[in-house]
Amino acid sequence: MTKVADIVAVLQQYFPEKIASKGDPVGIQIGSLNQEVNCVMTTLDVRPQVVDEAIANKVDLIISHHPLIFRPAPNLNYANPQNEMYAKIIANNITVYSIHTNSDKAENGSSDWQAEELGLQNVEPFCLDDDGIAIGRKGNLPEPMSAYDFAYYVKDKMKIKMARLICANNEQKISSVSFICGDGGKYWHRAVEENIDAFITGDVYYHTGHDIISSGLTVVDPGHYTEKLFKDKMYEKLIKWNEVNQWQIKIKKSVVSTNPFQDLF
Repeated sequence: MTKVADIVAVLQQYFPEKIASKGDPVGIQIGSLNQEVNCVMTTLDVRPQVVDEAIANKVDLIISHHPLIFRPAPNLNYANPQNEMYAKIIANNITVYSIHTNSDKAENGSSDWQAEELGLQNVEPFCLDDDGIAIGRKGNLPEPMSAYDFAYYVKDKMKIKMARLICANNEQKISSVSFICGDGGKYWHRAVEENIDAFITGDVYYHTGHDIISSGLTVVDPGHYTEKLFKDKMYEKLIKWNEVNQWQIKIKKSVVSTNPFQDLF
């Protein structure tokens, strides 16, 4: 019988918990390494509707990108929807394992997957973390294009409905690009320091946008939900590892959208 520990041992080879950014709560969130596993499900987020999906599919292990528990719970009052979700996970004997910044920083992890999705060339590390491992990537576009066209290029490559363009000149030529998956708005200065034409990241704040325009940098904000790429890539890896390691378990990918935003046009 395959156990959580067997699967985590393989995950640790590719996405070591020790390379996660300081304070990032990766690894086992709820459950046990000794839990027997018949079915695994990959997801970006662990939200109530995802847990209901897991229960309906008799999932034993959820592998998520975003950690289930970012902050300690002050109590376990089930009147709180988050606490009620924890209770459902425990009652149904589900283990949750999260791979967050250790996926962003790992070789052939989230950052490399996104670089491939964007079609970047000559990809290199971008923005070193405290341990000297990059949390992002940088590279070149196949051919130069205007900032305006670049925003639509990102929109097309990332298969999203909407992207926000932040720049002083829509006709500025973009050749070099850097990015940080998810919420990396605070790192835009790094792109300026390295004289990179454009930076891609989600959740850019209003006033930060003004500062970016003043700097002359072009930024495209495709939103945070583009990290959904994690559940697809992790699903593919688990399919392969299931065969190689003869786990004989079911592998599922969450079909629930956990994007909290609706793009209205």
